[in-house]
Amino acid sequence: MERFFLLSLEVKGIKNIRNPVIFSFHKKISDNNFNPDEYRVKAIYGENGSGKTAIVTAVKILQRLIPERNYLNNSLTQEMLRETVNKKDRRGYIQVEFYSRFISQPTIYRYRVDFEIQDDEEFCISGEKYEWKAGRSSRNSYHTIYETNNGVLQAFSPEDLFDRWKSITQNLLNRRSLVSIIPEDDFKPVLSSKRGNASFLHLLALLMFSFSLNTYIDGEDDHRQTIYYRKLMEKAEGLPDSLPIPSSFLLDAWALQGADGLISLPKEMFSLFQERVIRLESFIKLFKPDLQKIEIDSREYGSTLKCRLNMRYEDFLIDWEFESRGIKKLMNLYPVLEEANEGGIVFIDELDSNINDVYLDKLIEYFTNYGKGQLCFTAHNLSPMQVLKDSKAAISFISSVNTVHTWARNGNQSPENAYRNGFIEDSPFNIQASDFIGIFGAEND
Repeated sequence: MERFFLLSLEVKGIKNIRNPVIFSFHKKISDNNFNPDEYRVKAIYGENGSGKTAIVTAVKILQRLIPERNYLNNSLTQEMLRETVNKKDRRGYIQVEFYSRFISQPTIYRYRVDFEIQDDEEFCISGEKYEWKAGRSSRNSYHTIYETNNGVLQAFSPEDLFDRWKSITQNLLNRRSLVSIIPEDDFKPVLSSKRGNASFLHLLALLMFSFSLNTYIDGEDDHRQTIYYRKLMEKAEGLPDSLPIPSSFLLDAWALQGADGLISLPKEMFSLFQERVIRLESFIKLFKPDLQKIEIDSREYGSTLKCRLNMRYEDFLIDWEFESRGIKKLMNLYPVLEEANEGGIVFIDELDSNINDVYLDKLIEYFTNYGKGQLCFTAHNLSPMQVLKDSKAAISFISSVNTVHTWARNGNQSPENAYRNGFIEDSPFNIQASDFIGIFGAEND
């Protein structure tokens, strides 16, 4: 069984989400019969601008905010977060509940991080709260592991360590999570034997949970490159107007590769990289049978290898950057799909874009029946609803007014027909073909 399973996600203050939205990834747990295998896949649907990408963005922030010591000290990160936080409220929070067998017995954790844009326009952590409860029963109550408020530690269990940890975290908690501050020496006995202070086991569980999170957002919705060029042009006064800008196909690849379009890795990891490329090749061949091989062109730079992937066909060889948009998307998706297959918790924005319906449905069916982790994705294409309609808590709808409704079977109505015809609460599709008359040029006769 996997070490972690995401039970719920609550988000407020990211992009256009002004009111809290809550996604449940399971039915209510009231006994010890909870089986994660029944809840492997979640599809999120909604109108354009309803907040689907904001949900994936929230998870992306969380996966970096928890473990990374310097995440909020990076100027590009700060600018990206300023653009991400809701412009009106300038504050919000992300909360998760997750189930774990990390410390052998079933445990449910709840973690919340509050954030705000300060008067100096810096994104900061305004509070954290981390709790646990034993077993899987909703009747059990939560116990506080630690709590912070406005950069000050408010509670820590056990209490006899509170003063020490208040001193260790002083002046750091506005920019770093408590878990990222923990000295490595405090974790060593826990890592070696899973023994020692129970609180450190819980803290380690939070850290490992953050490592299990993975996200994929299409290049056009990942603002790092936009911010990079904004910064570049701000410093470009006096430079020629012909300042070179990389082409768009290269920008798409930066999410997975370096700015030079190459994959950099230590020499000692090359054999593992080769194994992954072989699996990637088998994956792409399902979609493109005429592919013969994915070849690795590697160059040495000291202790580092810089690698480029080339696609071998019968009569020609091409750089993978020049593949079709659909094949490139599948190649970029493969690492996160592999994580979902191996037990990770993966969020993908617009999984359906540039992927044929038939292939898409079979891919989702695979993760429903055989995946070991969790796959959550946003989509516009309705065909996955047919695959997921009989799975519990597998389809949710987010509305433009920040409400979430999860599909439950109701008579003979299918989820795709209910959604298409405006029968999902707060998701009205009240548009007619005639509404486009007069918009595209002259009036139709």
